[in-house]
Amino acid sequence: MYRIWYWATIDRESDGRFVASIPDLGDLAAYGDSDKDAVAHVTDLAREHVRSAVEAGQPAPRRRHFTDMPSYLRSKEIGRAIIAVEVERSAAAPTPPYHMAP
Repeated sequence: MYRIWYWATIDRESDGRFVASIPDLGDLAAYGDSDKDAVAHVTDLAREHVRSAVEAGQPAPRRRHFTDMPSYLRSKEIGRAIIAVEVERSAAAPTPPYHMAP
């Protein structure tokens, strides 16, 4: 198995709930009563999202390199997490700065 690491941003809503989202997966997002709950929920969704794409014959969605993430926190952003999703090596598209030879 091969792990693809996706960045999740964690925001706090005005009602006190937390939301974790993964921009590289179409802004996939999940709410939670705590930041840990939100990250756990979005991790489950990310695994299902990537698994569905791979089962449909598509490569796993590309992830952005950490240098492509904004260096500043947005107004409601309280933190970031990195989410691991396991796929078969053949389903993982090469990601910068790595290139696979054909």
